[in-house]
Amino acid sequence: MAKIGIDIRMMGTAHGGIGRYVKELVFELLKNTKRSNNEYVLFYNSDLENEGYFQQLAKDPKAKLVKCNIRHYSLREQWNLIKLIRKEKVELMHFPNFNLPVLYNEPFVVTIHDMVHHKISGAKKTHLVHFWAYKKVIEHAARAARAIVTVSEYSKKDIVRLLGVPESRVRVVYEGVSLPGQASLDQTESVKRKYFIDRPYFLFVGVLERKKNLVNLARGFDVFIQKYRQDMDLVIAGKADSHYPEIRHKVLDIKNRNRLVLTDYVVEGDLNALYSGAYAFVSASLHEGFGLPGLEAMRFGLPLAVSNTEVFNEIYDNAAIYFNPLDPDDIAEKMQLLARDAGFRQKISENASKRSSEFSWEKAAVETESVYAQAILSSNKAL
Repeated sequence: MAKIGIDIRMMGTAHGGIGRYVKELVFELLKNTKRSNNEYVLFYNSDLENEGYFQQLAKDPKAKLVKCNIRHYSLREQWNLIKLIRKEKVELMHFPNFNLPVLYNEPFVVTIHDMVHHKISGAKKTHLVHFWAYKKVIEHAARAARAIVTVSEYSKKDIVRLLGVPESRVRVVYEGVSLPGQASLDQTESVKRKYFIDRPYFLFVGVLERKKNLVNLARGFDVFIQKYRQDMDLVIAGKADSHYPEIRHKVLDIKNRNRLVLTDYVVEGDLNALYSGAYAFVSASLHEGFGLPGLEAMRFGLPLAVSNTEVFNEIYDNAAIYFNPLDPDDIAEKMQLLARDAGFRQKISENASKRSSEFSWEKAAVETESVYAQAILSSNKAL
């Protein structure tokens, strides 16, 4: 039995894909403590108390919750968080994102989801300090961790190349899918009415940030409507990036803007219904570590039209058709292929359902527990 600490300050829907990763992994680890017999100490911020599942977490006998209310990159993170962790005498700490105290030198495992900030740093001068802090923190995390978990072979190659980490210290653990499945017809229709969706629609899910390349996606959709005369909508489900509010304005700067539906933040129940009612999933993202929304769409049997990137080919395989994300004409052509050819769309849909079954949070938890065990073993040998 081991006493493992997990930093869950980024747990919850407010933190996007990483928030979902933390939530699903932690609940799966707690669900199967008979397998590992581990005990978990969870360090959280009080905003988590607003989540509906918090009480379930608080009542779990294998979890001890420690409130810290400490922001990432703050001075209190460097001192107070370390004091709280040491007070709990954990054998190993897991930081599910690279944000961790640079002064922490006890045994830990870190999850690095991707290296996108190395490739697309903040373009505005106000972000230069943040970028410098990011580099210092992630370099320390990679250098000092007993092991690094990442979510794809693509991200592993980036971590090894950009951070100079030996391959042997990086373990790939694929994410899973947790959404409950098809919503009822009544629920789906209710959510469509809520967001004023009255046509068949392509669905994008994610934060409106630069790497998602939403401006080109909107332009491709505009070509799709104009050139192929299709009566469809594009639903963009996700909140705006506060650092780049202009993205939303540029997305709306197309001729057929009346065919765009921008929902802003979507609660999980509504997201389930949006997946259930969609015609297909689409993403023109330029950089991802994994691509969880596409995998979620596959679980609903949705065919995918996505960027022809290495990571999407790795994760989605034959559940998608691929386009050049920098070419609106190619985006439009691939959307039209799904729209006009029912037999082809059905085949991709079948591939999607089959491929999605290969991913699960239970499998992710088992593999993460293996990383914990190896990290503790290496720590003990170092003593």
